[in-house]
Amino acid sequence: MAEKKKRSASLLRTFLVNLFLGANIATLVLLWTCCATTWIDPSAHPRISVIGLLFPIILLLNLIFVPFWLIYKPRMLVVPILGMGLCGGYILDYFPIHHNSSDERPDLVVFTWNSHYLDGCTPDSTSFLTDYLLEQEVDVVCMQEANSSAKFDAFYESMRQHGYNIERNTSSSMVMISRHPILKLETLPLESNSTNTATCADILVGNDTLNVFNVHLESNALSAEEKSEYGQTITAPERDKVKSEALFLTGKIAAAARYRGSQINELVERIDSLPEGRRILFCGDFNDTPISYVYQCINRRLQNAYRRGGNGVGVSFNETFFPVRIDNIFYSSHWQCLDAQVVRSITVSDHYPIIARLKNKEK
Repeated sequence: MAEKKKRSASLLRTFLVNLFLGANIATLVLLWTCCATTWIDPSAHPRISVIGLLFPIILLLNLIFVPFWLIYKPRMLVVPILGMGLCGGYILDYFPIHHNSSDERPDLVVFTWNSHYLDGCTPDSTSFLTDYLLEQEVDVVCMQEANSSAKFDAFYESMRQHGYNIERNTSSSMVMISRHPILKLETLPLESNSTNTATCADILVGNDTLNVFNVHLESNALSAEEKSEYGQTITAPERDKVKSEALFLTGKIAAAARYRGSQINELVERIDSLPEGRRILFCGDFNDTPISYVYQCINRRLQNAYRRGGNGVGVSFNETFFPVRIDNIFYSSHWQCLDAQVVRSITVSDHYPIIARLKNKEK
């Protein structure tokens, strides 16, 4: 009898191990699929790009297998570890880990922010932004959704009084602010379903000219009501509602992804056409996560500041139930990133700013 029970337990254990092994391999295939979608142009295949949004969920599922194998069959740990290791670069793009304790003084401090028209401010309450930029000794500021209203005019005037130069494209609400001379500002019209666009500035820093791109790529354009409905499906899921909401969101995100794919292709052409050795900053609101064609197109050409100097997911979208980083600062190989942070103390927009401190490699 005891032998029979022992045999039954052994068979059950073998069944469970095989079942979990199959499930682990399946989730790894899904993880690799998410990474593979970053090579597929959403302007041609928009719905495929939505798969990349599942990356953090599938990664978490793979991590769950680690304690199971550790307890029941330690030698099988090689499966999730090797499988995740094959896409380790993508994992670090999404969730970088650094311990930045350098006291080195940066050569360039860069700040990017979708200010959402400073909806949470009045003309008399914008001094916090000037104070922050001065305190951090910011050199270059790229702002999106920044218009010529009274509250922005007060902010611009304050920055000018502290010696900053300001160039703006009022038709597209893109603003470039620099401690250094701005030689010119060019608008780069992009194919868009809205007013999304980009600008490129030549900024003179010492004897070097920087090409600074300020971009605002196509938004998924979810209304406040749609975001609320999505939140309700997370907190109180109902099968039919979850299904209909998922289909709706997929359609909206895919439609916007098509435009973002086209937009990033245009911008990449511009980057590739620049003279070799040119110093480049590429900042703004990407409206896409690190596991996307849009992000990786730039990432294969430039360095991402948060990837090189940040910690954790770095949520830059100030909305409940959307824990993603969709704002970025990229830079050419002339610099190294000492530190990069999401500025969660500035809460007057639906985006948090990102700040990066860069050091010249030549020094």
